Amino acid sequence: MDMPERITRRGWIERAGVLLGTPAILVRGARGAAPEGRIERFEHKGVLIRDCTIPGDTRKDDALPANPNGMQVSKDKWLLVYSTRKFRGVDDDCSIVYQLRAGAPDGRLIKEGMLVRSHDQWDPFGDGSRYIKQHGHPVLFGVPRGALIDGKPAPNANVFVLKWRQVAKILDRGKNALVRGPHDHEISRRTQSVGWLQFRLNDREDDLEIIQPEKQLRQKGYESGKAFCSRESVVWMNQTFTQAVPLNKECIDWTDCNSFNDGTVAALKYVFNPKAGIYEWTETSPEIFERANRASESSLLPYRGSWLIAGRRNRGVAWVRTDDPFSPTRRYAYPASPANSCPLTAYLCPDGVVRLLTGDATVSPHKKDRDPLYCWDIDPDSDFLSSNRRVLFDSVAAGLPIRPAASPKIDMGKLLPHSGSVQYVVHRVSVRSANLPYLGNNGEVVPSIPIINDQEKAVCAIYYGIITYRDAFPSPWDFAPTRRRRA
Repeated sequence: MDMPERITRRGWIERAGVLLGTPAILVRGARGAAPEGRIERFEHKGVLIRDCTIPGDTRKDDALPANPNGMQVSKDKWLLVYSTRKFRGVDDDCSIVYQLRAGAPDGRLIKEGMLVRSHDQWDPFGDGSRYIKQHGHPVLFGVPRGALIDGKPAPNANVFVLKWRQVAKILDRGKNALVRGPHDHEISRRTQSVGWLQFRLNDREDDLEIIQPEKQLRQKGYESGKAFCSRESVVWMNQTFTQAVPLNKECIDWTDCNSFNDGTVAALKYVFNPKAGIYEWTETSPEIFERANRASESSLLPYRGSWLIAGRRNRGVAWVRTDDPFSPTRRYAYPASPANSCPLTAYLCPDGVVRLLTGDATVSPHKKDRDPLYCWDIDPDSDFLSSNRRVLFDSVAAGLPIRPAASPKIDMGKLLPHSGSVQYVVHRVSVRSANLPYLGNNGEVVPSIPIINDQEKAVCAIYYGIITYRDAFPSPWDFAPTRRRRA
């Protein structure tokens, strides 16, 4: 069987732009002339998911929904995924839950279920030790059920991938608190990895069916042993926040960027294996960023025949432009704005504009780099100049009862695939505080961060808003017309 051609230059965008919802008139524009944004308005809608309904991860269990993501899984079904989070310490990620919805990301809830459950009896070393198994940062990719490509049924339709960050954490069972310190760091270093599973939408489109159970993400050819990928010197890997994107118009090959323990980032290539009926990680790129300007938690997206990667730095955003993410040839940029040090995500929007979602303490009225959550237009053809800053959510303006010292976290902003003239934005509202005194990286108490209170817990949840464009753009996916039944 002939493998599909990898398209790395302008041809990919022009042939596959419709699949990404990008109008051809914009992507064919001359370099140096950024497309004009076509956002008509943005409306924040409030809470999308306040509580998980699955025992063990509900608010009664002192857990809440956080870290959302989602995608369209059939012509009229959407899937949301999120990790639950507790308050036993810093980054207390727990389980990964899904919601199947009708018609839209905020449509009627059809089913909520568990995909990967956290527990405190994990023995990763086989020595009888017991740790918490954490799961966070879930992302999805795949071709929706019933989708057509070039007018033909996609051979890999209705096969979806879920990926997440997983790690062991030490629990002080007497205090019900996470332990921080040198031993915790060592356990994390030895267990940090990316997990994945694959699934499909069932025939009734009312639930999911697992076709590859959860396991560690390992590159093909490295299914066992100490090395888990072709970069044999790395010890662990961390997960991206953004969805993978297709590498070719057939959507057989996909790619995203993950981070490694040596401070580097690389692109990962996933290829659908038609015989096995699942995706495989087949290739790892050279390092993406310069060693002198390391970055992490990166987003990868196509733009005008090239590829862009945005990475989180200690103070700002690192950008890379390349004709092929698996080639060592790259161009780097380090714009002055936004000057943040918090999570970020970048996307190519349906109006052809690159947009960056993150915070920035230098422009925040609260002097916090995670509150408000902003959205910038980015011009890759003008040294990644940022403009048209929009407030997506401001906890103070919204009247949320979060004390400034509790450090509100309005972050993990994700753009879901558009539908016509609308596009959903999902994000979390959380705080830096916990049930017990906040511990820093050295395990010592940070007195400036107070213990969380009930009011702050009550407003922590997954929130959302809707972008409305001036135009309706082609759907990212084509589907066969629905046949009407005779009366």
